[in-house]
Amino acid sequence: MVKSKEYIIGVRKLISILMSFLTISSLLGQSSEFNRKIFLEKRSTILRNIILDGDSLLITGEIGRDSLGLQGFFILRTDSTGKIGSKRYFRDPLLMDQALLSGRQPFYFNNKNIILAGNFLYKSDHFILGLNENNDSIFYKVYPGSYLVRLTESLIRYNEALYLIGFVQTQNFDLDVFIQKIDTIGNKIWEKTYGIPSRDETGRAAIIEDDGLTVMISESYDPTPTIKNDTRYWIRFMHIDTSGSIIRDWKEEVTNHEGWAGTLLKYNDDYIYTTNTIGQETNFGPVVGGEIVRRDSSFNIVWRKQYGVPDSQFTGLGDMVLSRDGHLLVTGQNVDSSMNFNAARIMKICLDGSVQCEIRDTGIALPNGQSLNLMEGIVESESGSIYAVGYTYKNANFYEGLLLKINKDGCIDTICTTTAIEDQIHLEEDKVLLYPNPTRDELTIQFSDEIPKNTFVSIYDTYGRELMSSHLYESKNILDLSGLPNGVYMLQISDEKHLIATRKFIKKE
Repeated sequence: MVKSKEYIIGVRKLISILMSFLTISSLLGQSSEFNRKIFLEKRSTILRNIILDGDSLLITGEIGRDSLGLQGFFILRTDSTGKIGSKRYFRDPLLMDQALLSGRQPFYFNNKNIILAGNFLYKSDHFILGLNENNDSIFYKVYPGSYLVRLTESLIRYNEALYLIGFVQTQNFDLDVFIQKIDTIGNKIWEKTYGIPSRDETGRAAIIEDDGLTVMISESYDPTPTIKNDTRYWIRFMHIDTSGSIIRDWKEEVTNHEGWAGTLLKYNDDYIYTTNTIGQETNFGPVVGGEIVRRDSSFNIVWRKQYGVPDSQFTGLGDMVLSRDGHLLVTGQNVDSSMNFNAARIMKICLDGSVQCEIRDTGIALPNGQSLNLMEGIVESESGSIYAVGYTYKNANFYEGLLLKINKDGCIDTICTTTAIEDQIHLEEDKVLLYPNPTRDELTIQFSDEIPKNTFVSIYDTYGRELMSSHLYESKNILDLSGLPNGVYMLQISDEKHLIATRKFIKKE
């Protein structure tokens, strides 16, 4: 499949192009503790990244075209209530092209200096901008390239050097992983690409480990040595040293489970990352569904769970960070089950993959009933409050930035969501009963309604390891637990695509 520059840009503009297909019949879920619409200079505003700086939030994003017809980007500071303080706008100083901040992660902050990485809309060059704590420019470097496209997805500092990770589109329309090493004032040390002509490879995220970088890559599936097939992707992990040499290389077999890579974390010795379920590539790229995968240090599956229901190009995951209390904080968006409207979502997920809580917000609900939202960056304050940024649709190719805050107790609009969460739990428990709990050797699962087709149950230990799995065929099912030792377990009931219920139970004599 030949990919043009417009194709790659189309992936990033998916939401605006497909907006006309969404309508909304009602508002969804809860609002956040505060929901701030950030609309700068009466121009389209997109919030991409957020980091914590003491009691302040630093937020970057993109802003729509100015009087010269140029699109640029910005950095602003808010307090903990979302009130905007200082802000500064940037655009291509040569006034030749639209300057963009590509990806969610190219935003580095250390010792009061800020480094932003981005690309241009039409030129294949990319840039690095260094700022001090007053947002004054320290350095600005542009790196020309002969590629059709070049996008930066990650920016990491390691051993007094900066590494930019992303992908390029070469003259033969292949996508290759791109890594560039520069010093801390922007001087290029080396740049390299990694890939083979028969497949597309894109660098998505990276972490520091073992005296180098481990890069997570999306690689296209090629079933034959001569015929290129870009419709499915698999996950690949490549570890490089500081010279860019490959030390280790591992890739997932095509299992129809994992596809386009997202955010990567390391927890103890395990890798935890976001991806999408493998599916047919649309004209805008393989942006279907959303799931999180946990693998051990040898890349064996610990657990893999979907959080994109229903499976749609409007359902996906954004950024993911580890919370102070040992949970995954994840942004994303989810189209409702009627496929009518798309809501922003923030999830707090246990390390066994179960969802502790989820907040959704509809952003702007337009008079004609439309609502479409896309969430990107997320951060947690020392007090445990969660802040997330993204954007909500205002009108054609016009957005307002979206800043959400949820406190550590899930309180929203000065009213705790505890009641709402408990109500949801009780409703779920009414549909699926689990008894006795605690139990000795047998556990009964009973559905109040007709059991969905292809329903199965899985049991996990507290480390997230699957111990049992079997299909359920009746409304009332009895599980034999005699082979399990005493302890606390997580039970998950699903059909082919949906998570139906999650329960904890105790086995004891």
